[in-house]
Amino acid sequence: MRKLIYSVVAGAAMALAGVSTALAQGQIIIVNANGPNVGFNDPTPAAPVGGNTGATVGQQRLNVFEFAANIWEQVLQPKVNIYVVSQFAPLGPNVLGSAGTQFVFRNFPGAEYPDTWYHSALADQLAGVDLNPAPPAPTQPPDIIAQFSSDFAFYLGFDNNEGLLVDLLPVVLHELGHGLGFSNFANEGNGTLFQNGKDIYSQYTIDVSTGKVWNDMTIPERIASAINVRNVSWSGINVTKDVPKVLRRGEPFVTINGGPPLMFNIAAFGAQLTAAGVTGELVQALDDAIPVTSPTTTDACTALTNSAAVAGKIALVDRGTCGFAVKVKNAQNAGAIAVIVADNQPGSPPAGLGGQDPTINIVSGRVIQTDGNAIKALLAAGPVTATLDLDLAFRAGTDHTRGLAMVAALNPVVGGSSISHFDYGGIPNQLMEPSINIDLTSSVRPPEDLTSSQMTDIGWFSDADGVPDGVDSCIGSDLQTQVIVDGCNSKAGNDLQANGCTVADDVNQCEIDFPHKPLHQLACVINNTVRLQKAKVITGKEAAGILVCTILTLGN
Repeated sequence: MRKLIYSVVAGAAMALAGVSTALAQGQIIIVNANGPNVGFNDPTPAAPVGGNTGATVGQQRLNVFEFAANIWEQVLQPKVNIYVVSQFAPLGPNVLGSAGTQFVFRNFPGAEYPDTWYHSALADQLAGVDLNPAPPAPTQPPDIIAQFSSDFAFYLGFDNNEGLLVDLLPVVLHELGHGLGFSNFANEGNGTLFQNGKDIYSQYTIDVSTGKVWNDMTIPERIASAINVRNVSWSGINVTKDVPKVLRRGEPFVTINGGPPLMFNIAAFGAQLTAAGVTGELVQALDDAIPVTSPTTTDACTALTNSAAVAGKIALVDRGTCGFAVKVKNAQNAGAIAVIVADNQPGSPPAGLGGQDPTINIVSGRVIQTDGNAIKALLAAGPVTATLDLDLAFRAGTDHTRGLAMVAALNPVVGGSSISHFDYGGIPNQLMEPSINIDLTSSVRPPEDLTSSQMTDIGWFSDADGVPDGVDSCIGSDLQTQVIVDGCNSKAGNDLQANGCTVADDVNQCEIDFPHKPLHQLACVINNTVRLQKAKVITGKEAAGILVCTILTLGN
């Protein structure tokens, strides 16, 4: 089929800055697009911090990028070089960074889905060659364009010890993740697909209310799905398999006067909500109104003026003006046993509470604006009892229909955030949520994170068996899958199990891949078996048993 190529990001002037040093065949190469004395070239002297020994601010920034590139190289093992054009520039309020693929491809050799757009780096990986060859750098077309805010005083260490600063390392890992494949090419606002074509991310984006994936929806269906809060999920088998390894059981919620559960997203700081829950009388926290610094009496940005009423109770405070940790600490100082923050802007689901203060030891979290307003109306009518609790029937960050990891269906749509992220509700927080949280590490793999599992689903570790890896029913791309050596009598009707693949699954899949060709089927099983033995997933004795079983059962 004819190879199609399309540029989706404007180009940038490039100058080769450095090459990461992982031992993979390909490398992730950071290309410096900054001019003299700014960004990566900022000559401001800097002291070593958190393992980063760069002598200037610019060099430390570049070192963080190289560190992040090395992490992704080790995880993805790219076959060809991935060029990332990067720069620091003013990006406006509350924007830490952005990145995306420069080119998309479809119908190239190695594509697992026909007529489906793939990110440039992933397409090169599947094809095994650079699909957009050009003269050597600095004129090499980039795979990813990335820019990061020069307005933030980022923490530039490698040890996740950012304190009150924003840690640059997870920000870079996050944005590179988008360029490598954690993003769709759809327009969530108007429901259209890029060039009216399917894309690999949308192939695994499923609305659990309708059972449809985004690639198969009509435009009105995608418009509705984009705001179908907590009902849009990731359907790939690798993320699904790893959800129990990563996401904690227990979805946070709030009840008021014993009413229906309300969505509640807990803070990354302070005490974690447990199955014991927290119940108490709810009281509106009050403080002094100070022009500019604390203009309302309900934002808890200064010491509370009704401490006696708050002590021993759950405090309700409004979002706005100051950081969440400041609000919660003021309520804790007044004796509150927990804090509910009511959003001051429309939007659902509630995001978590960012910030950090190691002296906070109470539970806190956020409810959406409409729920906050309803709670305030109840408070005006009389005493209110609130319970902060966990629903142990669900894992945090999974839908209630199929138990899949949710993606960020936000109402209203938020450009750059909706759908192309995991949902806010994951516990622990996930790298590819719409916001960066203090509990993130430099890991993109289970048991800390699901991002590498998503990369496996979209094809980064394709086993070239003709079956997309996000739907592959057995031994394929994931060498960490538990293999059940189940003997020769379980071939029929033995499907994928929750804890791994059976040998019968592997035999069945090879028969599907090579119908009526028993020698090809045998070679398929042998190749899988040898690979699993080399990876020490199975022993030599088990490998021999698998081959004997295969010879006896193939063709029956």
